[in-house]
Amino acid sequence: MLWYKVLGLIATPLGVALGAGVLALPALRRRGRGLAAGLLGFSLLWLWAWSLPVTAQVIMRSLTTRYPPQRAETLPGADAIVLVGGSVVPAWNGERAPYPDLRESADRVWHAARLYHAGKAPLIIVSAGNVWDAPGRQSEADATRMVLAAFGVPEAAVVSERSSRTTRGNAAYSAEIAAARGLETVLVVTSAWHMHRTLAAFRRAGLQALAAPTDHGSRDAQPLLLRLLPASWALRQSTKAFREHLGLLVYRLRGWA
Repeated sequence: MLWYKVLGLIATPLGVALGAGVLALPALRRRGRGLAAGLLGFSLLWLWAWSLPVTAQVIMRSLTTRYPPQRAETLPGADAIVLVGGSVVPAWNGERAPYPDLRESADRVWHAARLYHAGKAPLIIVSAGNVWDAPGRQSEADATRMVLAAFGVPEAAVVSERSSRTTRGNAAYSAEIAAARGLETVLVVTSAWHMHRTLAAFRRAGLQALAAPTDHGSRDAQPLLLRLLPASWALRQSTKAFREHLGLLVYRLRGWA
């Protein structure tokens, strides 16, 4: 698990840029100034390119185009809604942090509640284990239940899956819960950019999975000039898409999707 997360951090636009910069240092010591200059130049250009909003939008669209926004009322009904984790930061017991925080992808929780209230399924399976266990910290699944309750979803309508650490785990453990309850069709709620790999993993696990995408994150209304200037949010978006493409490749090579 640790190696997978480390690889995911290294294989990002920022990780590649820093790696090229580190490789340039020995070249400087050995008087390989041409090589060092080339590596440093590549590092800066690479980071600059992935920091452009226009680049972020293009790579994000490569993942989200097939999953456009849909009104909850237009989606088909299912036996259950599966809410994939990654949208809530769990609270700590005591006064350190008594309430969970919402992540950038918190639209997932809102959309799951929206689908429930639209009558699309009588049950929500929250598939969200903590990637890193820490004493005194609640599970992400339980933290997400608190947010769903704030959106008016009854506690009896929510089932927590606390063991998953990856998208593959989300699929496998959700399939176990579904089999135990006799559920076959599920509406999978996750970010649009994460949907392709998620659906593939859920179907591989034997579930009839239907897409209920959210968190499209479009910023197309920006003027062209601003889309051609580097921005920190664009680097974050590019990084998510970059890692998602890498994850999809790994899942295909390992037969998980």
